[in-house]
Amino acid sequence: MTDSWSVLSLLKDYYAPQMSDEELLPFCEAASSELSAMTKPDADPNDFRLVCAAAAIANYRLKSKNIYSENGISSFKAGDVSLNISGSETIASAKADRDEAIQKALPLLMDNGFFFGQVSI
Repeated sequence: MTDSWSVLSLLKDYYAPQMSDEELLPFCEAASSELSAMTKPDADPNDFRLVCAAAAIANYRLKSKNIYSENGISSFKAGDVSLNISGSETIASAKADRDEAIQKALPLLMDNGFFFGQVSI
C-alpha cells in the first residue's frame, strides 16, 4: 500500500489544505487503501505516480466534504478586495486533477474493465 505519510506530504505541498495532519491523515489513508486495491501486484507502491494519484483522490474527497459542509469557504472579503469561489468549479477542478493523476498512474493499475458486445455483420 502507498505510504499515507507520503500522500499527506504531497497533499499539503501541492493542494495546501489548511488543516492539521490529524485531520488530513484519514483522507490520505482512505485514498491509499482505495488505490492499493487497484494496483498491480508487481507495482512499486511508493511509485510517485501512485502517491500523486492518492493525493489527488484525497484532495477530491476533502473538497467534496468541505463544499457540502460549513467548512467550505465560498467567498472572502478583505477591505476592497473580494474573492468568490464557486463550489461546482472547485469540485470540477479537483475531479479533473484526480482523473489526470489516475490516468498517469494507469500503467501501474490493474485493468478490471470488461466490455461485452455483439458484432453485427
